Amino acid sequence: LWTKLHMLLQINTCIYVMVSSAEGKGKRNALHDYRKTADTLLMRIDKTLKVKTKLLNTTEQCAKRCNRNKGFPFSCKAFAFDKTIKRCHWLSFTSQENGVRSRQDNTFDLYEKKDYVRNCIVGKGGNYKGTISVTKSGIKCQAWNSAIPHEHSFLPSSYRGKDLRENYCRNPRGEEGGPWCFTSNPMIRHEVCDIPLCSEVECMTCNGEGYRGPMDHTETGKECQRWDLQRPHRHPFRPEKYPDKGFDDNYCRNPDGKPRPWCYTLDPNTRWEFCSIKTCGEFNTNCIRGQGEGYRGTVNTIWSGTECQRWDSQTPHQHNITPENFKCKDLRENYCRNPDGAEAPWCFTTNPKIRIGYCSQIPKCDVPNEQDCYRGNGANYMGNLARTRFGLTCSMWNENIQDLRREPDTRKLKRNYCRNPDEDAHGPWCYTSDSRIPWDYCPISRCEDDPVPVISNSDIAVIPCASTKQLRVVNGIPTQPDKGWMVSRHFCGGSLVKEDWVLTAKQCFPSRYNLKDYQAWLGIHNIERTHEEKHKQVLNISQLVYGPKGSDLVLLKLSRPAVSSDAVAIIRGPISGCTIPENTTCSVYGWGHTGSSNFDGQLQEANMIIVGNERCNQDFGGSIVMKESEMCARAESIGSGTCERDYGGPLVCEQNRMKIVVGVIIPGRGCAIPKRPGIFVRVAFYSKWIHKILMTYRS
Repeated sequence: LWTKLHMLLQINTCIYVMVSSAEGKGKRNALHDYRKTADTLLMRIDKTLKVKTKLLNTTEQCAKRCNRNKGFPFSCKAFAFDKTIKRCHWLSFTSQENGVRSRQDNTFDLYEKKDYVRNCIVGKGGNYKGTISVTKSGIKCQAWNSAIPHEHSFLPSSYRGKDLRENYCRNPRGEEGGPWCFTSNPMIRHEVCDIPLCSEVECMTCNGEGYRGPMDHTETGKECQRWDLQRPHRHPFRPEKYPDKGFDDNYCRNPDGKPRPWCYTLDPNTRWEFCSIKTCGEFNTNCIRGQGEGYRGTVNTIWSGTECQRWDSQTPHQHNITPENFKCKDLRENYCRNPDGAEAPWCFTTNPKIRIGYCSQIPKCDVPNEQDCYRGNGANYMGNLARTRFGLTCSMWNENIQDLRREPDTRKLKRNYCRNPDEDAHGPWCYTSDSRIPWDYCPISRCEDDPVPVISNSDIAVIPCASTKQLRVVNGIPTQPDKGWMVSRHFCGGSLVKEDWVLTAKQCFPSRYNLKDYQAWLGIHNIERTHEEKHKQVLNISQLVYGPKGSDLVLLKLSRPAVSSDAVAIIRGPISGCTIPENTTCSVYGWGHTGSSNFDGQLQEANMIIVGNERCNQDFGGSIVMKESEMCARAESIGSGTCERDYGGPLVCEQNRMKIVVGVIIPGRGCAIPKRPGIFVRVAFYSKWIHKILMTYRS
């Protein structure tokens, strides 16, 4: 019984769908095929052009008769409707043909079939009836009723209704590629014509509120409903009520500030949908150029495979980078984007423990050639690139030669091309004309056949990380305040490495421009009870300087120097290239997750044991290979380690009775996982970069 009933339900369902579709199709208003021009009449200069008239009550009735084309001694291409006496004037011509002149007349509204008057196509262009008659390469088309120079079977008599007139481009079989024609060149039989898609005739800027192009189908291919009709969907956007919104015919528009143009559809079950409109500017969907601000593809995971959080969602991470706040940045779905001029496309992640991540797996559009990559440290790079990684134009070397701290080889310093005269370990760079950014690295990668060396423990030179110079001490104890160098900035930690500079992690800053939302808190131990902290200093951030490519580091320039006190002090950085011996006990500090549901805001400390890179590779089972710029440390006790909100904070070791920041906490693979060491940025690898920034970014 259940089986028979189930079969009956299936049959009824199928019948219902078929009836609904038939009814929906029957209700389609014929006016959707026409482009309306208000208060306009067409005058015949050529009296051989034919016209037929009749009294009819509505424009819809006129459109239906024109579409049926019955009883006409010509093909109906347009009609003019006399609004005063309710009369249709069916026309064998349009405003684009010879022998015709347009005249303003408040008595008439002109309706022309879109297929005849628009020089763009929807889909494959099977309905195109325009007058373009040259191919994509500029060859004149052969007439359809001619067999010279190419014989063919596409005769007007064989394809009635396909408008194979003259030598106009057509697509009588609806084939891929769009309208085409046989050519007048005997050597080239046929070729497609260069007729644009209607979605690309006019591009949109920002979210398309000013778009006035001719696209009349949604991104899924549904035909749009006319704005001057209330069927099948009733709506408030009447053209007479909003004359400045461009409610022409049934074209896609954005009258209400949505992310992009849209329209009501002729599908009774789909009220409205977005339209796919070309965006103005240089945008790419498969690769990124420069910093990827023009990327509009659909990659929605960060480099590690973690899925992105939707831009319009505040879970699991709260933020203000929303589609409403960044209307022109195409913040759709959860796709990787670069709305704020960051280093590359990025996103908030769906992992509560990883706030943001970069989508560095998206390929670059310009594959580097031999001249656009460097070997070693790039000291011998001689390419012609003259811009920084963030798009600033390089300034001339001869204007800045006095700023170099060593005598350069001036033969290499041509014009304003990227070079590496000081043998910076991180590659070619150049000076800029921006006083806030005296210099920066260039977007040049290391050549693929010149890989970054992977070091083993035996390769590391044993260089101490702390100076052996004597410190000024009081009662035998160094004058450094305990943890006074710790800096909190909302979701991350940091280290005060100079009075007005903080070292932290790049992942803490999704934007290098919107710094007004960030502050640095110094001299505090409990971020939940900051009002009770007597030594608290709150400083704004005036500038953010990204570290070398792949470093995961940033330096924050404070708006004013921090004031040294018992609770606020600088922590020293390590000597360049130094090494902390394996099994040394060091410490991490932060206000991150403690494993308890009750977060008390207290600054936490955990002891970590330095692990050599070879041993670290083994602990990860070969799934990663440690680089020279990284270091490992394991927790001294089970259950302790780094987690979210600790990111950017320091791994601190002590040598020669001096605390030094040897590592920076970055997002890892989980929090305090037993038998798995944490990975840190090895600060000693970037010591010279840090010193160079502190010495040159002084304004």
